[in-house]
Amino acid sequence: MKKSILILFTLFISVSAFSQETETENLIKLDSTWGKEMFPFPIRFAKNINYTGVAEVRFPPKGWRTPEHTLFWSYTYVWSINFDEKITAKQLKQDLEKYFDGLNDVRDNHNIEQKATATIQRINKKKSTTFFEGKVDTYDHFATNKRIVLNVKIESNYCKKTQKTVILFKFSPKEFKHKVWETLNDIELVNKFCKK
Repeated sequence: MKKSILILFTLFISVSAFSQETETENLIKLDSTWGKEMFPFPIRFAKNINYTGVAEVRFPPKGWRTPEHTLFWSYTYVWSINFDEKITAKQLKQDLEKYFDGLNDVRDNHNIEQKATATIQRINKKKSTTFFEGKVDTYDHFATNKRIVLNVKIESNYCKKTQKTVILFKFSPKEFKHKVWETLNDIELVNKFCKK
């Protein structure tokens, strides 16, 4: 009995400590007007993405769920994961498809018409950072209940010191030449992510 109580207490403390850490940790340089959600890996709605770490999602102050707004479906998130090698375009494609399928609850016998497909290609590399671009064809169950194609820019940072990978994603249905990308392109990671 005492052993069971001790195990439950330890589990509670671990979950509480993780929750407090993830609530205060900022991985993306954005002010408090941007909405924020943080969650641990494995992601509760996409458990087949097999990483450990944390994700931070940031939504613009206005317009994310308003189809007529310039910032509709334009947002950013970052994954800080315990992954000690450089990630590939193929892996990002698979991870994004799993993520959006999880978001839309796509299973073998459920919401098959909402299944996501992604195309990702590497476009540049600078030191320990690799840049990718692509598209995700998915389903919008937040606003329109229709399919949507999101353009995505991805910055994958490998930190040899901590053996972590920090991946910054930026999404919008607007083409890369649209002015919304001026806002998204200015979004950066917190500088010290590799020094922790």
